[in-house]
Amino acid sequence: MFVGAIMIEKILIYIKSFLQLFYPKICAACAGNLSKQENVICSICSIKLPYTHFHKLEKNPLEKKFWGRVEIENIDSFLYFEKASLTQELLHKLKYESRQDIGIKLAELLIFNYQENQLTQKYDGIITIPLHPAKEKIRGYNQCDSFAKKLSLSWEIPYYKQSIIRINNNVSQTGKNRQDRWENVNNIFEVKEKEKLVNKHLLLIDDVITTGATIEACAQEILKIPNCKISVLTMACKI
Repeated sequence: MFVGAIMIEKILIYIKSFLQLFYPKICAACAGNLSKQENVICSICSIKLPYTHFHKLEKNPLEKKFWGRVEIENIDSFLYFEKASLTQELLHKLKYESRQDIGIKLAELLIFNYQENQLTQKYDGIITIPLHPAKEKIRGYNQCDSFAKKLSLSWEIPYYKQSIIRINNNVSQTGKNRQDRWENVNNIFEVKEKEKLVNKHLLLIDDVITTGATIEACAQEILKIPNCKISVLTMACKI
């Protein structure tokens, strides 16, 4: 049985190598060919990514977005987001082209860059900003899910995927100002399984932070849970 499993694994490797002759792996950021050692994003693009390095700062520019609005323990974002940038290319494919492997790769890069930050000692669980069930059914996935799952597995922190839901299918935030964004997301979240989150310090994850209105609305609902604290991590941010 063991020998048979090895043979099957070898066959799959041969098939994969053969297919790559006709369908080579390409970088999700620059569309260049990936080497055998590279995965999803090439080494050059990995170096070129606009890392914020906020985790190395005592204070960062994102903190002021929530001053006087909601109590956030820590807030961090992995990459800067600009139009026509590598970050935009990656997140667009992750969100709209079913490239969930990009979420996994970004999590791997974050884990590597944050390995001295000891984040695993800070948090008791991970939560993502949820999509409305109707939108998630159409898309097939939450764009933050693969990113959050990889962090959960690597850091050995529970991922409470079902603990908060979006009860209103609000319209896109794109093009809205701060006030309109807040009105668009006010009272759209509901916390489930509250007993699991009591006395927890939770890491709330989203893809991109702009005004912070969606994160604020979600955090306010979570903070109604007794002795619950919230920190925030996003894949990218617009400053």
